[in-house]
Amino acid sequence: MQTALHSSSSSSGNINDTAMDQNSSSNKEGNKPAAEIPRYLNEGLFAVSKPLDWTSQDVVGFLRKMLERDAKERGCIDARTKKRNPWLKVGHGGTLDPLATGVLVVGVGKGTKQLQQYLTGSKGYRAGVELGFQTTTLDMDPTGHVVEEKPYDHVTMEAIEKVVPQFTGKIQQIPPVFSALKRNGKKLYELGRSGQTAEDVQIEPREVQVYRLDLLPTNDDGKGLPPCFGLDVECGGGTYIRSLVRDIGISLDTVATMTSLDRTKQGVFLPEHCLHQEDWTPENIYNSIEKCKSLLDELDDASLKTGPVNRD
Repeated sequence: MQTALHSSSSSSGNINDTAMDQNSSSNKEGNKPAAEIPRYLNEGLFAVSKPLDWTSQDVVGFLRKMLERDAKERGCIDARTKKRNPWLKVGHGGTLDPLATGVLVVGVGKGTKQLQQYLTGSKGYRAGVELGFQTTTLDMDPTGHVVEEKPYDHVTMEAIEKVVPQFTGKIQQIPPVFSALKRNGKKLYELGRSGQTAEDVQIEPREVQVYRLDLLPTNDDGKGLPPCFGLDVECGGGTYIRSLVRDIGISLDTVATMTSLDRTKQGVFLPEHCLHQEDWTPENIYNSIEKCKSLLDELDDASLKTGPVNRD
């Protein structure tokens, strides 16, 4: 999936500052003057497990509002002169589609400027695949519809094992028409929604890097052949797993659609570093930022000892 940096820029709403005068000496942080109460209790990067059906910006907006409420409850004054600017800076370092789950790295405060520095490495994904049909979106997005069906009874696990090596290394890939890439100033998914296909738009192939591609006997629902299987992928930025699934289907003389996608790696961040939705609290977020600083310090130490780390 294409990596893109995003920061939440919506207003935090009308914060009621009247309950606490800026010169008051009584508040929830040990009677500090309100002007000295920090907006953030920690700044940096941490990772969450993105829930199904949430956009990446949904996650950012939710976490930002949570941290803003926490700052307000601690007595911090919202001193913005332009309320349309975010009070607290929160951003993510790589879009996941709503139907995808898994590792989403989030930056808080100064961490929003660190996202690109630490997230230029490879990404890992686990995808579910179903043979026999292809949709306009190349996945199970409800806005899409089936555009082609073909028999798949001839496909065996051995046949898939033979074609998989063709899709490792540096390969040429045509991105999906339902993507955020732009053509003549318009996002491709806008053209897709108008009924145009990848052939109509004439999307040019791009070189992408697939470091590892392992075949799994079942998809995420435990269904195997026929017609399902799974893929475990490690790839570079700009790789579309939906397109990879499409192309594997074509190589098998059938068609295929991606039925699920879970990101298992983003830079140095793995699932074990992620906060799950039920654990999203200000305290857990700030603690997670502190833990992740140790992870990033180790990466920096390795870079100093061995030279610049190749994060591609």
